[in-house]
Amino acid sequence: MKHLKILGPAAVAALALMAAIGAASASANAVICSTEGTIVNASCTAAGSKQLPNPATFDATLKTGTVAELTSTFDNVKCTSSTVKGTTSGATGTGSIESMTFGGCTDSFGGACTADTSASSTNKWPTTATTTTAGVHNGNGITHTSNITGKFSCPIGTCRYTASTATTHLTGGEPATITATKVTLNREETSTFGCSATVTWSGTYTVTSPSSLWIY
Repeated sequence: MKHLKILGPAAVAALALMAAIGAASASANAVICSTEGTIVNASCTAAGSKQLPNPATFDATLKTGTVAELTSTFDNVKCTSSTVKGTTSGATGTGSIESMTFGGCTDSFGGACTADTSASSTNKWPTTATTTTAGVHNGNGITHTSNITGKFSCPIGTCRYTASTATTHLTGGEPATITATKVTLNREETSTFGCSATVTWSGTYTVTSPSSLWIY
């Protein structure tokens, strides 16, 4: 039982999620590039890539053979499927996650769980992205997603969690991947008694659309 919130580039993520993309440094915006891009930009140095338009949509799914996992003091929830959908601007990297789903979730005791998040077209999770290291443009980046909320309901109860900001890492490529590593989420007061004060969320997502993605 737990709740998640992200793609980033997240996915997209969220993720992803988780998703989603933003400023390359405090003073300059990130440029989002893809072989599916349409705008010529000298920052797009990956072979055959161009800047994505504004807005551009993105989709990400849980990497094949992996699970999304929320870990707490009392229970762990693992989900075998997860998706992140959203939009981003190729010129500024700012965007939002508009959908994050989970499926095939079970807890440590083998009980079936359901998962819900608040991300939707009417409740967008704002996202931005930066290059991994300021001034270093290697196609990789960090995505920041805010206003994350969600819950996991398992036989032992329902736990609701939130985070003002969640950070995930994007590895540019064909396809790109977005990784959440022990992202901390905080319990909401409406959770069932016994829910852990915090949980950590981990998962690796493959960006399925566009088919390639880099942050510069």
